[in-house]
Amino acid sequence: MKKWLVPILMAGAAYWALAGFGSEKASIGALFALTVSLWITAPIPIAATALLSTSLLVLTGRAGEKIAFAAYGDPIVPLFIGSFILAKAMELTGLSDRFAYFILVQKWANRSPKALLWALALIPCVLSLMVSNTATTAMMLPIGLSLLSAIQARGLDKPYAIAVMLMLTWASSVAVGLPVGTPPNLIGIGLIEKATGTRIGFIQWMAFGMPITIVTLAACWGILWVLYGKNAPNTSGAAKVAEEGQESMGKLQPSEKAVLAAFSVALLGWMLPDLFELALGKKHELTSLLQTRVPPSVPALLAVALLFAIPCKDRDFGRAITWKEAATIDWGTILLFAAGIAMGQSLFETGLAKDLGQLAATAAGAKSVWAITALCTAAAIVLSELASNTAAATTLVPVAIGLAESAGVSVIPPALGVAIGASFGFMLPVSTAPNAIVYSSGLVPSKEMVKAGLILDVVAFVVIVACLYFILPMLGLA
Repeated sequence: MKKWLVPILMAGAAYWALAGFGSEKASIGALFALTVSLWITAPIPIAATALLSTSLLVLTGRAGEKIAFAAYGDPIVPLFIGSFILAKAMELTGLSDRFAYFILVQKWANRSPKALLWALALIPCVLSLMVSNTATTAMMLPIGLSLLSAIQARGLDKPYAIAVMLMLTWASSVAVGLPVGTPPNLIGIGLIEKATGTRIGFIQWMAFGMPITIVTLAACWGILWVLYGKNAPNTSGAAKVAEEGQESMGKLQPSEKAVLAAFSVALLGWMLPDLFELALGKKHELTSLLQTRVPPSVPALLAVALLFAIPCKDRDFGRAITWKEAATIDWGTILLFAAGIAMGQSLFETGLAKDLGQLAATAAGAKSVWAITALCTAAAIVLSELASNTAAATTLVPVAIGLAESAGVSVIPPALGVAIGASFGFMLPVSTAPNAIVYSSGLVPSKEMVKAGLILDVVAFVVIVACLYFILPMLGLA
């Protein structure tokens, strides 16, 4: 905390010295002094200071979101960076492991094969709402293998092993209930805002995203139990594995508490503008102020700053995460996302997206908003079997928007159908990284992955379109 004293004093002195120029200029000067002081004294990494200073420009109303984050390419890119670093901190501190063991040690979670399968659906799904599906599956795989060994169900001749392995990847992939859960969600949000000026809020997304997640997760459990639940083993040994894992972790460590605090700040910031809109209305002055000054990128970056600022005695460097560790996030996905935004914008501005949309509409005979939504959702699911979910969303969201525009209908349902459908490729080991991870266990024959995945693809398509059809009109988004 002592290292923060000089920057704070410098910021206060700068504001006092510049007060005669007006509050706006004094505030900018104070933020500049704070930033320079933080770079000199280095209580947090200089890169983290850069992100913090930019978010403070928006938070204090000294610059608009688009102006402040222009240097980053797009306002959603910092949101990507912040959420990825939060997820990395959860992984590094073991907080995600602790959550998994906490669930598995509960009696309801290990009392029967059905209950254990449901627990192994719930854990990765909840984690993947905040952590990447790849990291979640990678973390859950050794836990799943240990559980299978404990209940003597680990082997190619054990159908229940297939159910457990597929559940780990499926449950991670269907977690589309939060905007930050997977890159295609943010791609959809960003391109919809660029095309229509409509920003889909955190709570708005949850209103349709969580039902899709919950219904599809229940479908995952049902499909796997029907296909592979026969002659399921006794699961009493699962409790022992979970208890041993929990005991080995000991008490909640300071770094885990820091991550919890940081994530709570991010979650509150993401939800606050929507909560005020629900309570006070869209046109209220306070609602407008929060939506302007607390866009999703700002809470994410403030939370990251907390990760670097809160002391953690259990970590070698005294913080929940170091910049070197933070820098290991998936920058390739971020670059792909940024390229997708740029490409999408080019498609809109040149009119190519509209031309492609007209071509697709003519070929498919789709003219109504829901026929177009169904067509686009199906296309996203199919493409995601062959390409990454981010690439599928990047490719198809602009086309979906162009198709809807050419038909003169709302672009939001088709774009959301693509964004969500892009995360739902389940048939092939190459469809998603989580699929490849569980396939590497050797317990899931490729033909079983194709068979079960095809069934889930069809079910997921119906769930996505049905939920969007019933929920979006109630939200005023269709």
